[in-house]
This record gives sequence, structure tokens and C-alpha cells, in this order.
Amino acid sequence: MKTIDCTAAGILPGNDITEALDRLLSEHPADTEFVFAPGDYYVSPRFTHDYRLSNTDVLPERKLGIRLCHMQNTVLDFSGAHLWFVGQMQPLTLDHSENVTVKNAVINWKKPLVAEGIVRAVGDGYADVYIDPDAFPHKWEDGWISFDTGNNEWYPLNHGSSIQFDAASNTVCRNTGDCFVTEKTVPLGDSVYRFYARGAETAIPGNILVLRHNARQHAGAFIEKCRDITLENITFHSCGGLGCLAQFSHNLTFRRVHFLPDTGAGRRVSGGRDDGMHITCNSGTVTIEECSFVGLMDDPINVHSCCVTVTKVLDAKTLLCHFEHGQAQGFRYWAEQGDEIGFIERRHMTTLGTARAAAYTLGDVMDEFLLTFADDLPAELLAMAETPAALSLDNLSHTAAFICRNNRFGSCRARGILVSTPKPVRIENNYFASSGAAILVAGDSNYWFESGACHDVEIFGNVFTDVCLSSPYQFGEGIISVCPVVPEPETDKPYHTNIRIHDNVFDSADTPVLYAFSTADLTFEHNRIFRSQTKTAPEKERWLSRGGMIRLDHCRGAVVRDNLITGPLALEAYEIKDCDNCSLA
Repeated sequence: MKTIDCTAAGILPGNDITEALDRLLSEHPADTEFVFAPGDYYVSPRFTHDYRLSNTDVLPERKLGIRLCHMQNTVLDFSGAHLWFVGQMQPLTLDHSENVTVKNAVINWKKPLVAEGIVRAVGDGYADVYIDPDAFPHKWEDGWISFDTGNNEWYPLNHGSSIQFDAASNTVCRNTGDCFVTEKTVPLGDSVYRFYARGAETAIPGNILVLRHNARQHAGAFIEKCRDITLENITFHSCGGLGCLAQFSHNLTFRRVHFLPDTGAGRRVSGGRDDGMHITCNSGTVTIEECSFVGLMDDPINVHSCCVTVTKVLDAKTLLCHFEHGQAQGFRYWAEQGDEIGFIERRHMTTLGTARAAAYTLGDVMDEFLLTFADDLPAELLAMAETPAALSLDNLSHTAAFICRNNRFGSCRARGILVSTPKPVRIENNYFASSGAAILVAGDSNYWFESGACHDVEIFGNVFTDVCLSSPYQFGEGIISVCPVVPEPETDKPYHTNIRIHDNVFDSADTPVLYAFSTADLTFEHNRIFRSQTKTAPEKERWLSRGGMIRLDHCRGAVVRDNLITGPLALEAYEIKDCDNCSLA
């Protein structure tokens, strides 16, 4: 492997390097390490391409900055440099590349893509909020505040929910979640605005409101159709959509990748607009280690595949299929020849069988495609497929093993980790302070269509603080919530199997520790549960007043034993519903 000194190649700190770096990369597509000098570099949206990003707004093209396309055996070492981006754009794109490492960089915007305000006063149906015009450039017009993100792009804060952070702890305020929904703003002068909002009474003077504006259009780092990719020692201080999005790729490592507020620029808590790492339809092993997530406005990590529905049978081998989620469609690589496709009956979420794909053809519209199989499908599957949307399909070849260790999940909106994959999952030695459920073992083909029944999950050696599950969000039934979307559950046909939770520490402020639904052979043992002394609302005011410390619903063969509980928890020990052959000690 040869080494190129980027300074000698004319790529110097203090300059816009977009086109010069693109030329240099294209001249050396393989077996090269590119080394930058420390300093500030500027990257602008000079390139565009039609990428179909998972869980992202559908656009005809994306604005790109640094591109690594068809690269092999490449290292991009920024030596701690600060990379400055402008407006809505995708800082880093890796496309059809293999054995690539990108490391040692700070990714930021001078005009950030998320804003903050400080609550000054609270009245009947309103809160007065100060917005620093230097840290968050903005203007007011027609009843709304619009934020300048650069490139003459202005995004209004209209009718969205804002998340309130406690000024003392920099954590999401208890029992607030998505409660603060702005309906109108009025300027009061000196950058103070009156926010008329549902839930304004939850605001507390001095606290911080994260104002989530603009649209989910680009990822911070986008990886598609790649193999053996490593991102290492990279800090994101802002992002206009998902942080790191990887799809249809094989073997990914994220090591010491951080999503943190740029406190030096006056940003106190906001670290990104949406998820931190979104891992969609990948294979091999995904490893996330020694990373940290603070102030994100969605889940730090989400690992899943993408379910589609069957809308019509064309012949014994060919089905017309439909992408159901509006932000996940038009994928070029949803299926390829030889992929194993699972057939899921949507009411009970039972996998009825599998078949091998022979051809995948996108339709004229983004949400449809034809899927042809190598052999005739069984008659019973074809009969069921005749009923529109009775069946969904999951590409089992596009599912990955997942290793998540030694990470810090700071206070963010919503959950900590979402995981839906049939391959082995290891979640170990992490620290959780998520405002919703710390871990959601999810899966569905009826709502988000992020399917993937789990069959081998081990959760051990983690610390779950009393910040976990302190606000209401979807699927937040327990600090660990095993909560697939199964419309008509059957205890003898559980969705998830073989989940093992052991040797963890829970600090519970009278919040449920575990909720498990439609799960077989779950074990919960050798955990330590402490009663936190954090002040909580009276029982009648709790957002999650129901249930026991451990709740089992439509489970089979669960074993709960040898757990140490310290302190007088107000919750009942167990709540059991429609379960079979469970052992509780």
C-alpha cells in the first residue's frame, strides 16, 4: 500500500477541498493511504447522485461531499482535522467499495442543522424561549421561526415537537418526551419568542429546548453495497438526518464514533437530528464499540431489515410486491439472485417458509417491484398471496450478526438500541441513560416494516441508569422491551426466541425492568436491581403506572431466577398474561 501526503498533493488546510480530493481519490482507487495535515477543511455540495436511503425522505438526488466509489484497500486518515460542511448535504459516501477505513476526523457545520432555545418564562399555554442568534442563525416570518443552515437554505420550525432537557443534568426531562408541540410563535424582541404549544406547561425556566427543524434528507456517512468498512475516531457535531446509514453492505465496524454537541459553539445538548447509526439490510457482522451518543433526536442505534408486502400473484414464480414505508422504497439491491426470502403471515407474524430469489425488477414507481423465484412457490403460499397484503417478505440474506460493546448511550430522544435480526446479537458492557427504553427487541411487518425475528440475543454486563424509561415513547414498556408488532399473538407461535439477559445492573425509579411479548425461551438471571432514590411523580401521575417490575405477555418457557433486588420497589414483582411453562423465582 502506498502513502500519499495530501498536503504535497495540494490539499491544504483552510481551503475548499471538495473537487481536488475527488480527483485525487479517483486517480488512486486502490491500495492507497491518504494522510491529511491537521487543520480546518471545507467541503461543499458539488456532486449529486440518485441514492435511495433507508428511513429517509425520498428525493430524486442527494447532494454529496466526499465520495469513495469503487475503492479498494484504502485508508483515509484525516489526522484529527475538522471538516466543515454547509447546508443539506451528505458529508461522506462509500459506494461499492471494499476494505476501506476512514478515521480521525471531526464533522461539523458552522450553521448547525439542529437548534436550541432556553426557556425564559412559562404562562398559560405558552413558553417564552430565547434563541441565540449567533449559535443558531434564524429569522421570524408568518408566525414561524426559520433557521439558516447555509447555502441560503432556510427551514421553518412548524408544528413539530421539541424535546426539553434539564439544564442541570443535560438529560431529557422526566415525563416530557414529545409533549411540547409548537402551534405558533410570536417575537417578543431580543431573540425571545413566545411559543404557543401543546404541553407548554411542562416547560421549566432555564431548561433547554431542542428545536428539530429541516428535513431528513441526507446521512452523515452513507455506506451502500460495500464490504469490510471501518469508521474510526470520528466525531459528529451536527447532522441533517441519520448519522451513519449503512445498507446492503457486508462486515461493518464503527469504533470510537461519537455524536456529541459542539459545546464550544454554544450548543449545549444537541448532537444530531435523527438516529445515530441506522443499519438496514446488511450481512456479515456489524460491530459498534467504544462509541458515544448524546443529544440525538431519535434512536442511537437501529439494526433491522426491510419487510415488503405481496400485492399480486403474476404466476407461480413471480410476485408483485410493495414497499410499505414511505421513507424506505426504491432500493436497487433489496433482492439479488440466490437470496433467501422468508414468507411471513402478517397476523401472527409466523414465517411460513423460504425460497430463493432469481430476479428482482423495480417498477416504474418507487414503491413497487417484481420478484421472481428460482422454483415454483408452494400452492399454499400462492393461495395466501392472492389476498392482497396478507403476506410480507423479508430478505434473510440481508441480515447481520450484531456486536455492541463498551458504548455510552447518553440522554437522547426515544430509545437506546433497536435490534431486529435473526443472526447472533451480543449487547455487552454498555452504559445506558436513554430517555425511553434502553433496548428494544423489535420487529414487525405491519407498522414500521423493520422486520427480523431474533433467535439468539445475549444482553449482559450492562449498566442501566435511572434515566432510562423516564419519558413516554412508542414501545417503551420496560427498560428492556421485547415488543414486536404481532396483531394476533399466539403463545404456541412466539415471534422471538432465545433471549438471554444476565449479569446486568438496573437502577430503577419504580420503572419496569423487563417487558417481554411473544417470546420463547427467555432467561432473566443474575441481574442486580436497585431502587433509585430519584424523585418520581406520584403513582397516579406516572406515564407508565401499570404492571410489575417484570412483565411477560404471550411468552413460553421463560425463566426468571437468581436476581438480587435492593430497596423497596413499589412495583409488583411480576405481571403474567397468557403465558405457558414459565418459571419465576
